[in-house]
Amino acid sequence: MQRGSGKPDEARRCPDGLYFLFEPGQRPDRSTLIDALAAVPQASVSHDPLLHDEVAAPERRESTRGGDWLELLQWGMTFDCLGLAPGPGVAVPPFVHRFNVPAGFGDSANEAIALVPGPHLADAANSLPIVRSMLDMGAGLAEHLPGVKAVSWGPSCSAIEPDFFLRTVNAWIDGGPFPALGLVGFAVDGDGALGSDGLAWFIGQEILIAPEIAQDRIGATRMAARLVHELVGEGPLQEKSEARFEDGAMVMLDPKGDGTVRVTPM
Repeated sequence: MQRGSGKPDEARRCPDGLYFLFEPGQRPDRSTLIDALAAVPQASVSHDPLLHDEVAAPERRESTRGGDWLELLQWGMTFDCLGLAPGPGVAVPPFVHRFNVPAGFGDSANEAIALVPGPHLADAANSLPIVRSMLDMGAGLAEHLPGVKAVSWGPSCSAIEPDFFLRTVNAWIDGGPFPALGLVGFAVDGDGALGSDGLAWFIGQEILIAPEIAQDRIGATRMAARLVHELVGEGPLQEKSEARFEDGAMVMLDPKGDGTVRVTPM
């Protein structure tokens, strides 16, 4: 990883969006998706290009991203579901971080559909209202679509076990903590520091926890998840500040010009 920039290597960067992974030949078609969507409160199909292309806006009359698709509506926002059968699926993203997903998952062939913000939302895709809406719909699809093997979040190149994704997203929608484990990846660099991967998509910064704290990997990951929750809610850190945790630990947060927030003991 490029810890200096806080961004993943270009060679394995995932497209933004939420991906649902299936065994070959198990991707849902329109009918299956519509049936699953019926069980998702406040979600509906807002545009089917096969039925309404003659009245669609010119930029929506054809899908240039490959595969069959539907436009879905959630909380007044529209999202495109791409790669539906019988058309070709979307490209399966690489997996850099895994959450409750076996290490070997992804080594064999898989197929994917993707949920992405509609064209009019694309420029604000990382805003929390849009993310919350997309993830709420995504959790419903992960629960009700048959055969989902894993969910992948593009900005962090993560693979997430569907039940884990469902629990953490629903907890956030219900007022709980941001689902940092999944939407953000964590890895130890060559110096032993624990860094985030994917937080920059939300706030333009990644966190880097000093090696002396990161020696306790479990504790450091919990600290990182708590900091991600705070930073996503409040926005990028502009000045040095202190943070105190429930166990009494205190750290210094120091934003650097390279896009990282260095976390050191006090």
